[in-house]
Amino acid sequence: MFKKHIGKTIGLFISQLVLFSEAIAMSDTIDVTQLHGTELYVVVGFYVFQTIVGIYFGNRYDRKTCVKDLIYQLKSKDFATSTFEKIAALVDRDPDSRLTIYLLRTKQNSQPQQKAAFEQLLVEETRKSDIIAKWSNDEYLIIAVENAVKPSTMIERIRRNSPVSFLVGYATYPVEGEQLQQLLQVAKERMYATRTTK
Repeated sequence: MFKKHIGKTIGLFISQLVLFSEAIAMSDTIDVTQLHGTELYVVVGFYVFQTIVGIYFGNRYDRKTCVKDLIYQLKSKDFATSTFEKIAALVDRDPDSRLTIYLLRTKQNSQPQQKAAFEQLLVEETRKSDIIAKWSNDEYLIIAVENAVKPSTMIERIRRNSPVSFLVGYATYPVEGEQLQQLLQVAKERMYATRTTK
């Protein structure tokens, strides 16, 4: 919980620290207890304004951090498994849609920096509606709802910009299987049959 509000907390702390320093600096020339009327309103208004500014910029930091975490965080294997049936049910209602799963396997000797860049690329080249999950240490699963008529160019875009070599296999629901495990098996067989590499 604290991590979500660390920016606001730091912003508030810094604004109060600055105000405290200003109060000490002015204590020799101004007696706050003697302020009345307009002078008091100005001092209180300045205090409120500076506090709001600190919280505002802290809030902007929190929002950017939150968005970044949501964007670049891959889903878990359990999340993908539990979500698959819900997505499949939605596709069943729409004759113009199809559900395709893509299984991507990177080379085992890929560097950590390359893996991180590859994972970021997966998110950037897919849509918000797609599910991208880290299936194992070297495997990634994409569950994508696609147009039944128009072929997807997602894999081509990923391959073109990928910093690592990878194999890819795919399977379409419900033509090639109605269960996720069935589709994964088809995707794995297709992956090793084609030996598609970057």
